[in-house]
Amino acid sequence: MTAYNRVSQAFLIFLLLTAVVFSNLLYSPAAQARSYDDVMASGFIEIAVYKEFPPYSYKDEDGKAKGIDVELAQHIAQQLKLELKLRWMTPDETLDDDLRNHVWKGHYLGRSIADVMMRVPYDKEFSYQTNEFGEVKNDLVHMFGPYQKERWRVGFDADQLDSLGTLAVLRYHPVAVETDSLPDVYLMSVFNGQIRDKVRHFIDLRDAYSALQEKEVAAIMGMQSQLQWLSKHHPTQKQDFQLSTVALPRLHQLDWDIGMAVHSNYRQLAYKLGDIVERASTEGLVQQITARYGVDYLLPELYKVSQ
Repeated sequence: MTAYNRVSQAFLIFLLLTAVVFSNLLYSPAAQARSYDDVMASGFIEIAVYKEFPPYSYKDEDGKAKGIDVELAQHIAQQLKLELKLRWMTPDETLDDDLRNHVWKGHYLGRSIADVMMRVPYDKEFSYQTNEFGEVKNDLVHMFGPYQKERWRVGFDADQLDSLGTLAVLRYHPVAVETDSLPDVYLMSVFNGQIRDKVRHFIDLRDAYSALQEKEVAAIMGMQSQLQWLSKHHPTQKQDFQLSTVALPRLHQLDWDIGMAVHSNYRQLAYKLGDIVERASTEGLVQQITARYGVDYLLPELYKVSQ
């Protein structure tokens, strides 16, 4: 076979494979969400949690699933008398992408979706966000069951800073943030960018905390529960790490409630899970879980109103 014929044959094979792939994408059936009856009849429930996201969901050195979301998922499965199957999510570019990939459509590389997704904002403004065409972005998603309140905080090394009474102190001391997070955007712009040169970026807050211990940074901005978990479970040496109550001027939202999401067609499943989570939140179970990870429990606003 000549070189020309070999190239031509390879090109034809490439075209054939490409056609097969696109055909599968176009004609493969969409991922199907499961109703409450389907879930109960199957004997298991699949709950999606984020991969390597302590203290919410991660695996320890022995490969055992740990975390606040994991333990709550285990409780849900136990209450339903079902086997728990965890679906470990790798975050996509946006939360909208995660909801599409794991709740209502499925990723194009694997069409399956979970029955439930954990750690979704319980927020009407987010739920009804629209795209450039005025369409609701997540109209196929039902968000429900708040089980924890989260809050942005700044933690600091008391060996380097006597106090942190005002955020302006960080104009003179390096502060760590997770790359592309809200604290990253916020500190780069607050006070007309006066802190920008002091912001240090890390892919993982565990690396940021290690940098704090090595005196490479003096403070970290992140979620309260993550900072508390780091100070209890990630110390490599004695550290006087404190959470500041410093005001965060011009921050649009200081705290928010965290809940779950299911496909919008299956509200019955959401109602059942919502009842389980409400009892766990108001009767102290979630507080017991968070305490095991060194995290202070903040009750969602929904239950404060009903009490």
